[in-house]
This record gives sequence, C-alpha cells and structure tokens, in this order.
Amino acid sequence: MAARENNVPQKGIKRTLQLREIAPSDLEEVARFISRVSGSASPLPRAVDRLSWILLENPARGPGDPLGWFLRAPSGEVVGCMCCAPQKFCFGRTTLTLLMANSFYVDDQYRGGGTSVLLKYLQLGRRYPLFVSSANATVAEMWRKLGGYPLGNSDGEVLGVLRWQPLLAESVYRKTASDRMARFTAALASPWLRVRRRLLPSEAEGELVPLGSPEEAARLCAEHRSDKITSCRDAPFLKWRYFSRLGPTTRMFAFRPCDGKKKQFMVGVHLQNRGYKQQIRALHVLDIWGEADPKTYLAIADCLIREYRDQIDMLVFRCLNPAQQQALTANGFKVRPFAAPIAWCIDKHGLLPSKTWYFVPADGDMFL
Repeated sequence: MAARENNVPQKGIKRTLQLREIAPSDLEEVARFISRVSGSASPLPRAVDRLSWILLENPARGPGDPLGWFLRAPSGEVVGCMCCAPQKFCFGRTTLTLLMANSFYVDDQYRGGGTSVLLKYLQLGRRYPLFVSSANATVAEMWRKLGGYPLGNSDGEVLGVLRWQPLLAESVYRKTASDRMARFTAALASPWLRVRRRLLPSEAEGELVPLGSPEEAARLCAEHRSDKITSCRDAPFLKWRYFSRLGPTTRMFAFRPCDGKKKQFMVGVHLQNRGYKQQIRALHVLDIWGEADPKTYLAIADCLIREYRDQIDMLVFRCLNPAQQQALTANGFKVRPFAAPIAWCIDKHGLLPSKTWYFVPADGDMFL
C-alpha cells in the first residue's frame, strides 16, 4: 500500500469526482493509474496481469467482497484508487478472513478526494478485520490514528550482505542523488569490500529440498500448529501465492534438520531486484513455517546463502522476533530499521480472538 493522499480537503473536489467500485473491466485503467503515480517501469500488460492475480484469482475472495474503489475526474481519467484483497488466517481451528488495503493512491491535484475511498474501506470493518502490510511512514501514522496496531515485528528488516558494492552505491545515491558519484564510490571501495568476513561461519545443520507442488507444501505445513493468528497455509492459498503467476523467481523448500528427528519447516523465498537502478539482487524470505527457534533460523539462512550464493547480493528477513534477530546479527547480519512499522491491523469491532500474531512477509503485499 502506498499513498500520495494527505487527506487535506479542497473545495469542490468531492462534487467533481465520481466514486465507483472497481469492476473487472476497470482493471486496465486502474493499473495504468497505479503505474503512473507509483513510478513503476513495468509494461502495462504486466501491471494488469499482476492486478488480476491479486484481485481476481485470489482464492480467499468471496462473492460479496469488493475489488476496491476508484475516483474518476470530470475529464474521464482515473485519479485515485484503493484495491482490496482478502486473506484467510487461522487461530487454532477457527478460520478468519481479513481484508487488505492495497495500492491506495490519489493524484496530487485531487488531494483530499481520497477520503471517500478510505471511508468505503473502513465501513467494511464491521464485517472484516482490516490490515495493511506495506505502509510507508505517512500511512502508518494514518492507521495509528484510526485505531490500528502494528503487526509482526514489521519495523525493520535484517540483511545478510554477501556483496557490499551495490549497497554502497545505493547509500551514496540516496545522499547525493548522483548516479556517477554512486558508481565511482562503489568502484573505488570495491577492493576493501571483498575482504569482509563471511556470514554464518558454521556449516548449516540441515538441508533444503525443493517442494514441487502446493499439495506437498500443504502436507508439510499441516505438521505445525500455532497458538497465534497466522496464515491459513492450505493448498489453494499456497498454489496461488507460490505456484501460479510469479514464475521461477519464487520457490518453496522443505528445510530438513540434520538429526532427522525434528519436523521439517516450509521455506518460501522470492528473488527481486532493489535499489535506485535495480542494482541490488536480493533474496527475500517470504515465510518460514512452523515457528522456528533461532538456531534453526541460522541453519536455514546458511542453506539459502549456499543455494543462492552466485545469484544474490543480500538475503533479507522481515518480521523476526527479537531472539531470531539477535541470532542473525550475532553472525554478521545487519538491521535496517524502518521509519515506522509497515504492517498494521484495525479491528474496532473485536472480530479477532487475539492480538498475538505470527505474521510473515507472504501475508498481504509486502513483497509483491
């Protein structure tokens, strides 16, 4: 979720904008608007395909669930939108449906017009708990004021850096806005960056085995239980999230501890470039299930680094508890704090049985 909407009303805006519910036939227009205001370089067909996957192919969507809303200006163009995507979570044997806010954008010249869109979404809070998983600092403050609470240790990420040059270029660019200076500094520092100590000096106590089908993954997931609210990792969700439109950059593994006695853990990952020039090759850990102890996290991290060593510059974890984070930072990982937590929940009507979550980056749109 992102927002260029500051909720500052301007005279006459609400009278001139038309608020409409998104229909499947509107997706191309909405995707074009999102690409424009977000600065995305993706071709329009790919943007439409991605939006169709999130909204239309989502197995959690019920017949009465809205796709979202958009604002149309008198000129006919789309100038604002918010999409909605449901996701099923479990608490013991109870299944709960939450509604995620995705891609909340309003064009600058119609600032204030997004209030009507936001109100439509908030009205659904009587039927569903509401959540977001990719809020910037402005949106996080808005959710806090609306009575939301942060989820899943989402106030930062933990980075295992294998190659520092592209990250140094990113740091210099953010400070100077000069591509030439960023490239020059990274090249100059390159000989010194190569001699940094290796991450995770001990060998992994286990192995990663690729999972070939959602049914296989679902059987593994069913071996674990939690006393927290957590994603329903059934075959339809796993097929949609990991085996449908995302291609070979998204993979699932079973992590098998070396003693052969412990339960296996499901590991989901996604390759995605980051940075001002997409120069950082990152492997994002989407999910580890069940709830692994710090030693198991170290072993999984070591296995992933060995599996992807020639393909990535860094390994990225989010939503770690303090013990897991401490274990990784003690072995060379670095913490990158965010300005505010990026995952939030609003449950004003007390629909959830608990406020304790096992929340992971695969929940919502954190790495979509």
